[in-house]
Amino acid sequence: MTVNTMSDDPREDLQAIVNVFLQHKSMEQTQDYLACGRRFVKFDVQQLNENWIIAVRSWLAHKDRTNERMMDGLASELRLRGLEPPYGAVARELADRSAQTKDTERREAVKEIAWEINEFICEIKTSIH
Repeated sequence: MTVNTMSDDPREDLQAIVNVFLQHKSMEQTQDYLACGRRFVKFDVQQLNENWIIAVRSWLAHKDRTNERMMDGLASELRLRGLEPPYGAVARELADRSAQTKDTERREAVKEIAWEINEFICEIKTSIH
């Protein structure tokens, strides 16, 4: 389904928009990584996976831009090789962190993501018209 093809079920439309937004964010991360010079290109797949897991755990412990950039760069290098990061290896930590997040923090995060998706939709509409 493309963004300009709407279905009868609004949930499917929302899912399609979120999927396109996530693909867009992934592409932006990869472009940023490429612009910085593919610093992980010499790593083998095992090194990429291991370092990505460490980066995710570091990001969960200290959510700063350096840890986020490391995590995104490693994920981008994996995707450039046609692979996905080993999400299963950190699924428990991500679930635990989500459970520990206060309701107000979670709402703020959802608002921020909704705002980003809205901005993305506005950009698409502007480029279409």
